[in-house]
Amino acid sequence: MFARSTIPCLSLALFELFAVRFVAAQNATPAAQPPGTAQSAPSVSTRKAVAFDDFVDSAIRQERRMTDLLRNFKPVVETYIQKQQPDAALGTSPKNDEYFLSRLDLAGNAASTSAFADDENLKRGVGRILHKIEEPFAAAGFAQALFPDLDHFDRQNYSFEFVRWEILGELRCAAVDVKPRENSGNHRFVGRIWVEDQDFNLVRFTGTYTSKAFSKHAFHFDSWRLNTLGTMWMPAYVYTEESDPKDSSSHGLWFKAQTRIWGYDMAHAGDHREYAKPLTDTPVWIDPKRHEASQDLSPAYTLGQSTYTPDDNVVERLQVAGLMAPDGEVNRILQTVVNNLMVTNDLDLAGVRCRVLLTTPLESFVMGRTIVLSRGLLDVLPDEGTLAAVLAHELAHIVLGHSVEAGYLSGLTLPFSDLEIFAHLNFHFDPAQETDADKKGLELFSKSPYKDQLANAGLFLKALEARSPQLPNLLHGRFSNDFGSSHLIGMQALAHSAKPLQMDRVDQISALPLGSRVAVDPWSDRIEMLKSKPVRLESASEKMPFEVSPFFPHLKRRDEPQKGQARTQP
Repeated sequence: MFARSTIPCLSLALFELFAVRFVAAQNATPAAQPPGTAQSAPSVSTRKAVAFDDFVDSAIRQERRMTDLLRNFKPVVETYIQKQQPDAALGTSPKNDEYFLSRLDLAGNAASTSAFADDENLKRGVGRILHKIEEPFAAAGFAQALFPDLDHFDRQNYSFEFVRWEILGELRCAAVDVKPRENSGNHRFVGRIWVEDQDFNLVRFTGTYTSKAFSKHAFHFDSWRLNTLGTMWMPAYVYTEESDPKDSSSHGLWFKAQTRIWGYDMAHAGDHREYAKPLTDTPVWIDPKRHEASQDLSPAYTLGQSTYTPDDNVVERLQVAGLMAPDGEVNRILQTVVNNLMVTNDLDLAGVRCRVLLTTPLESFVMGRTIVLSRGLLDVLPDEGTLAAVLAHELAHIVLGHSVEAGYLSGLTLPFSDLEIFAHLNFHFDPAQETDADKKGLELFSKSPYKDQLANAGLFLKALEARSPQLPNLLHGRFSNDFGSSHLIGMQALAHSAKPLQMDRVDQISALPLGSRVAVDPWSDRIEMLKSKPVRLESASEKMPFEVSPFFPHLKRRDEPQKGQARTQP
């Protein structure tokens, strides 16, 4: 997958002709700066030619600083895997899938993970069955690819060979081949690294592991980092792909996987932290010149209560756990579609809002009057009309007065670990309620501005139904009903309105690949919709509905006019 370049290596003397910035005080660990702090641009006078050996030494020191810093955090790491099978029309297609959601811990000598418990999955037996089938797959094995070598990335264990200068996004980087030395023991990363030319950070590396310790998880990977904190570039994305060792044909692909990491700044997570304190009607200890918020609140929100509504409590809890994105522009986009549905159906519902889970499994549910969609679901929806169909279903639950309020509030009565959050929060509806919501949702959709896009939504449901047997983990709702079952029952009118599903047609786009629409800032957990022009497809195999796709971030330094954001495309 990641073959070595056949271009002859350039001499070290040629390397020295390129001017790069030499970081002053290399032996001092830079102080961590708060997110958004701009770094002063280097002047021309501070730039000088650097010998290749010095360049490598600087990169090694910067990598050690980054890993030392990362030991202070326990971010969320998510891996979604799709095992592949030959497909006559598409080359390959998903055979089955696997999913890991964990917290990363670097306190020991290796990357370790603590899983978010999924009791519902274990009750159904899906987790146990797939773990038995996919024994080589482990969350910690994929997390290992966040680093070329966590504790032994140095000259004693590796040799470094300059290849060429390359541009990644808006960075000039040195591409360097890395090999383990014969006496390097179990530390056996082999591949290529890209080092940016100002602060000598590793911003990308590709390769695999050849040591016996990682032999069961020695997959080929493409690992990317983003500039999130001062001059530091932190792990953000890993794409993994491996050929089937038992199949030497051109379509002998074993599996594809996406690993994402986010939630570095959980200490500041939550939209309403400043309003979390209890309020009273007579804040006598407050400076009389200061206007206290409780003076504007009705008695229902005072006398020891907080400004939170029940929905706010759950939203805040999910944000603090690193599972929900902060309020932002994507919510405004979803809110606009919901408002269009309500206005054209003459619905007078106050307080309806939208939020986004950061996780990959396709999921949508309501809690009170808050509609929640997962990032993975937003990724694969092909158009606004199909998004409106999903939102109409959830809005129908609100219109019909369906509520799981007692259930989800009882889940917050006792403190519990973030890793137990799926067991404490339950937003499931019974089949009868789902059927009623499907019927009402179709009625709302049929009266909306999106009614002419009914066929597109139906085609999405057909593709979802066709792929559902192979993708149980993608469709398994952690907080709510499984997406496949809860959105196919009772909405057959949508499917019947669509044209026949033809996976081999280039011009029929029923669903998009995973990772094609939503970018996540791994430091702040903020998300944005990617804006890209449609690409003309050359073959049906490029469509990849609901499938894992590679990452291609647009790399950019934070100190430039606009903050760097991840840019991914299939």
